[in-house]
Amino acid sequence: MRNILLLLTLSLLIFSCETKKSEDFHPDIMKPNWDGITPENIKYKFGDAVSIFIDKQYYIGIIMDINQDKAGIWYGICLSDYRSIIPNQKKINELNFFARNIPSGFSGDCVSCYDLSYLNENSVSKNVRVFENVKIDIDKISIGASSPAKNLKQLENDYFNAIKVRKQKPTECDEEILNPKRVAERYFKIENVLME
Repeated sequence: MRNILLLLTLSLLIFSCETKKSEDFHPDIMKPNWDGITPENIKYKFGDAVSIFIDKQYYIGIIMDINQDKAGIWYGICLSDYRSIIPNQKKINELNFFARNIPSGFSGDCVSCYDLSYLNENSVSKNVRVFENVKIDIDKISIGASSPAKNLKQLENDYFNAIKVRKQKPTECDEEILNPKRVAERYFKIENVLME
């Protein structure tokens, strides 16, 4: 029964998205939503490029979403593949960010999405520093996958899991649309979501 319900839901999503062009299509349900967030309560801004220091290694990510619940404020960080003992040795537009393509119909089009790790404000420390702010167009962002990270160690685990899955060859949009083992994960540059 569960498989039938899942297939029916997936089919409905695919058919409802089929007439849209993927480069212009970012469903509202996949966009950042800042209802209830007040600027004076947040430490980071949308578009902040952050350097994250964990276990003698530096990682780089960009704040692409901010959420709030009973546990506090969560910063949606799109991590890049950058990992080094030296901070910020590459320009932000040279980095590869964790992303995915999700089919939006049977025509072979996909919605390009970014994968976010949500770091709780209680874990934000001197180990997370802003080094730049990039002008991101919120209307170009779709969030493909999200995972909560209550601390920096969990954020680091998200990084390693993302790297591992991206070693596989990604499935193209028009290939194996209904295959549950298709590889949607890939890398995108940040220029895909920058303001023009």
